[in-house]
Amino acid sequence: MNNVENDVKQKLLHEIKLLRDEMIFSGVTKGLNHDETLELSRKLDQALNIYNSLKYR
Repeated sequence: MNNVENDVKQKLLHEIKLLRDEMIFSGVTKGLNHDETLELSRKLDQALNIYNSLKYR
């Protein structure tokens, strides 16, 4: 793995943590079925899918 790939993965992990925290906060304050919570969940899923595709190639 080269440095660029490692940097991308680290930035993605940081984004995943932020999205997870935002989603949890939104779910607690606005509800699990609120549009914002669901959108954050979709974004988190996308980020996790990208991370996993990089991790296992």
